[in-house]
Amino acid sequence: MTGSSDGDRRVRVAIIRFTSLGDVIHALPVAAAIRAQRPGARISWLVEEREQVLLRDNPVIDEVIVVPLRRWRKQLTTAEGWRRSWTELREINRTLRAATFDVTLDLQGWAHKTSPFVILTRAPLRIGFDPGHARDRISPLATNRHVTPAPSAVHIVDQNLALLAPMGITAQGSAQFPLPAFSDGETRAAEWRRRRGLDDGSKLVAVLPSTRGAAKQWPAVRYRDICRRLLENPAVRLMILGGPGEEASLGAVAEGLAAERTFVYAPGPIPDLVAMLRHVHLAIGNDTGPLHVAAGHGVPSLGLFGPTRGARNGPYGAHCAFLQSPTGRMKDLAVDDVWCAIRRLGSA
Repeated sequence: MTGSSDGDRRVRVAIIRFTSLGDVIHALPVAAAIRAQRPGARISWLVEEREQVLLRDNPVIDEVIVVPLRRWRKQLTTAEGWRRSWTELREINRTLRAATFDVTLDLQGWAHKTSPFVILTRAPLRIGFDPGHARDRISPLATNRHVTPAPSAVHIVDQNLALLAPMGITAQGSAQFPLPAFSDGETRAAEWRRRRGLDDGSKLVAVLPSTRGAAKQWPAVRYRDICRRLLENPAVRLMILGGPGEEASLGAVAEGLAAERTFVYAPGPIPDLVAMLRHVHLAIGNDTGPLHVAAGHGVPSLGLFGPTRGARNGPYGAHCAFLQSPTGRMKDLAVDDVWCAIRRLGSA
């Protein structure tokens, strides 16, 4: 599938990456590369309910197909839930059948999640990772073209882009992370900053201490130590950022810091979070989706990693860096090492 024939302009592509926020961000360069090199392609994306907001009104996506696996799991406890789930699954199947896809890209590679939908796309070309790189050994059975990323493709962004080779697409230039404009979110984020006097030329630093799983969390007291060092610069304002319901843990980081220069921000809508992160000057955080949102915006971003691999999953780009715990335990990341990494980013 190479060249620029009429057939290429009509190619219908299904991208499958259901979750999570950071992983969908890391998959966006695939859609961007297809759009750049096959501008007439029709790109559909199968995604979970929560993450769909990153794809609707996205300039590189034509169609969003929601696969609500999380909700299905919850509602299968009742007969009515079974009926509703079955009805929704049949509707998704009809949508996939009618789409007549030419190519399916399985970027997630989970036999119990994505593989059934890879098959339901009925695409003659179904691309996924080889068994050595797939999430499990069974999911490659659902694909018929298996890609082995080059040894240099260490980061998941580069591994995802390698899946485009069977389509005759080679990533050119730097990876692109297109996101919707989120004009309403921009308005709300701007008003939030205005009310706190943060549009006065101050340097806004996003601190992202929340993440799924305690094993991936750097201790709040360590974040607080870093925040104190950052506040030695009188131009710095701190935004301790997380999601709804995390205010207590965010407040634990902010405790004792200068109240007039430290703000807790826990927006409900994802568009508000994405919009706000467009306007920060530095982001520091655990292995968490908002860190990758900031990195995708071109914000200098530092990731702190313990049990997960920063080389594969860290913030992506020359403007980013990560620190890996030498023991795999987050508590063994030293404050001095984090501070030195911030200085190397030129953002302290």
